[in-house]
Amino acid sequence: MIKKTTLIILILLSAKVYSQKCKTAKDPFTNEEIKSFDFKNKTVYFEIKNDSITLDIVFNYWGEREHIFKEGTGLSIKLETGAKIDLKTIMDSKPKIESSISTSGFYMGLGSGMTSTKAENFTTYSFVFLLTESELEMLAESKIEIIRIPDTDEEKYVDLEAKGRTGKKIKAIKRGATCMSENI
Repeated sequence: MIKKTTLIILILLSAKVYSQKCKTAKDPFTNEEIKSFDFKNKTVYFEIKNDSITLDIVFNYWGEREHIFKEGTGLSIKLETGAKIDLKTIMDSKPKIESSISTSGFYMGLGSGMTSTKAENFTTYSFVFLLTESELEMLAESKIEIIRIPDTDEEKYVDLEAKGRTGKKIKAIKRGATCMSENI
């Protein structure tokens, strides 16, 4: 019984530590305090510095793209409450080509099994926004239903729902916003 209770307490504590990844550091040159939240090497990154709240989100697009999203490119977020947040990038978003290797299937060969591998390229873009305290609070208080991201320079867009990898990113945005709003 004591072992079960100890195990439950450890699981709850580790969940709390995992969910709150906010960090505080000092800028080595200015000695200013920087508060940040980092999910998977800045796939979702919040930072509070000089009373500015920055949100940096990386989105992946299939294939190789050369398009540069200009400063002021829009991204929209629809919350579970029905509220919408429209954000504009504060700098150009340049393409970064990356490669993904996937394996699929298991095929019986002559005496051994084989898998099929396929390499696909994709392009990542980092979109950086300045948030108001109000926008940060909205992200912290409600789940995100859909994120509308730009697709091309022809003003098309793609709607991303909270499923699969996008679901993890959306949960990270909420966790980061919650953590950062507690540190304002």
